[in-house]
Amino acid sequence: MSAGGDGLSGAHRWLRAWSYHLGPGLAYQPAYRHIAAAIDLQAGAFLDVGCGPGWLCVHLAAGKAELDAIGIDTSPPMLAIARRNKGQRLNITFREMDAAQIVYPAGTFDAAAAVQSAHHWRDPAAVLSEVERVLKVGGRFYLYEADADAVSVPEGWVVRRAGYPPDALLKASWRRYGMGEAAWESLKQVVRDSPFGGGEDGRHGFYRRLVLTRRA
Repeated sequence: MSAGGDGLSGAHRWLRAWSYHLGPGLAYQPAYRHIAAAIDLQAGAFLDVGCGPGWLCVHLAAGKAELDAIGIDTSPPMLAIARRNKGQRLNITFREMDAAQIVYPAGTFDAAAAVQSAHHWRDPAAVLSEVERVLKVGGRFYLYEADADAVSVPEGWVVRRAGYPPDALLKASWRRYGMGEAAWESLKQVVRDSPFGGGEDGRHGFYRRLVLTRRA
């Protein structure tokens, strides 16, 4: 989820990973599907930066024999859960890797994404530079962060069971783990200073989204 350690013990990492998997990881299944549909990659190679429990790769690669989805994360517990979630799918791979030091050669991937990952990055400039390097020319990087200023929960983006999770809990989570206007503007400045040179700023569901393109 981040480029670098978090100082937590092994037991705390496992507890946090399973809490995320059983909470937001399941509640946000519709969101992962919406994001996968927006990326709409049918073949080639895809990189999920900070893949967490792996659901974006699972939804993006489903039924696509010509697509290889690779997720990277620094959390061994999250990667163990991601490998469990992918089941027997052969076109999905999860690897422990620092997003600031991606081991793949330049021009490997047709597209990449980072969903709820950027707020963990210790060195955003290094991560952006590395993602730009491993993308093919014309490849896109989809950068998503929950909107900390969201005033409503869009219909069809969250699984509800007997009214849970309520809107108040969701919005509190986005305020804690998402990005407000100031943090988003700061990230956009890092993007402008990166090899990407800027991107398309917008919203998708309850997320703020930047779509960046490798130009050359």
